[in-house]
Amino acid sequence: MSYTIAVREEAVYGGLVVPGAQPSFKVSNSELIEFLKDRLFDRDGTGYPMQTVYVPDPAGNYNALVCLDYRESAAVPIGDVLVRVPKGIYARFVPNGDYHDAAEDVWAQVDDATVSAEITRAYREEIEVWQGPGAVELFISILV
Repeated sequence: MSYTIAVREEAVYGGLVVPGAQPSFKVSNSELIEFLKDRLFDRDGTGYPMQTVYVPDPAGNYNALVCLDYRESAAVPIGDVLVRVPKGIYARFVPNGDYHDAAEDVWAQVDDATVSAEITRAYREEIEVWQGPGAVELFISILV
């Protein structure tokens, strides 16, 4: 397991939502998430990077937003869900080759880092950044 600590600036995301999606590689690899990525790709033609942002609600449940990032909220297409993620401190995970699947690899590293108390998750926004098929970075919000 290896990770780095990263500060991410505030960002604006717009896209398609999956309610009640608990952050995990099973959600990342789900047919619904892949379908929504394809829809964004076909609609916008912008390609990658594409994000999945897991956003907690006040009750601690998560929703997944399959999205693109935008410079300003006015640029988000009408009808898309808009999320503004504040500046924060994250543990950044990249695949290390322990698993064949990149998403499973990074999420397994998060589990290992959490169980071993190397990181303390803040349970705020968590962001998967897809640079292309099979190329993912995972940013987990942490407490410092």
